Amino acid sequence: MSAVRILVIAATRDPHRQAEALRAALGLTLRGARVEVAVAEPLLTPLAQRAADTLRSFGHTVRAPAPSELDALARADRVEVWT
Repeated sequence: MSAVRILVIAATRDPHRQAEALRAALGLTLRGARVEVAVAEPLLTPLAQRAADTLRSFGHTVRAPAPSELDALARADRVEVWT
């Protein structure tokens, strides 16, 4: 069975919500999910930066949102949006 692919879109500029979204994305990996995070940079808190660095170190994608997320949506089994 292949890992579930989850797209997390952090569409918030609130520093605490952004950090919470990235920490939640990290939590999704604990059960073996493959996570792709689209987040507006710059990351606004040290906690958000640490979570992004940890996700990247485990091979997950953390990137700026694309003009159209259609490709990412097509790859995802699940989508989580943080506003």
